[in-house]
Amino acid sequence: MPWVDGTYVSNREVETTGAQLSQSIIQPVELDESLIEDDFFTESVVFNKFSTGSFTASALKKLLPSRVFSIASGLRTLFAPGFVNTGLIENGAVTGAKITNPIRIAIINGGSAGVHAVTGIKNGDELISVLEQNGTSGLLTDLTSEFSIVKADSISNAGGTATNSDKLIVLYLSK
Repeated sequence: MPWVDGTYVSNREVETTGAQLSQSIIQPVELDESLIEDDFFTESVVFNKFSTGSFTASALKKLLPSRVFSIASGLRTLFAPGFVNTGLIENGAVTGAKITNPIRIAIINGGSAGVHAVTGIKNGDELISVLEQNGTSGLLTDLTSEFSIVKADSISNAGGTATNSDKLIVLYLSK
């Protein structure tokens, strides 16, 4: 698409006469949004037409008039929930202040060794600690090494310590 001084030019005419080449540009006209198809600027088009890093904040500030990107222009909806997914965020890029309550705590009843229900835990979450609180003495015993997340809403210590009459304090990182 031809652009002249930041304005879209609808057509370019090229005339060839013998070995002489002349180019004339038709006067810029206002671009009608209805002429641009909704799916015109796909990811592959943008990657093929623009080099990596060409849309930096400083470049856009120089190319675009101020207030082009504003709430009034409707572009705020681009940043609605779901616009940025985890695949677009580099590991370590988000600081603790931006994470809301990632460490979860569940207190459940103990039982015989095997599967224990922990509502909300998922495959992919990280088990931090499983502590057994003795129902009589109140002493805590670290049983973390015996447990693993086996499926959504379940942890297991198959073949491990029986925790009948005790409570289990489960700490996990919700991912």
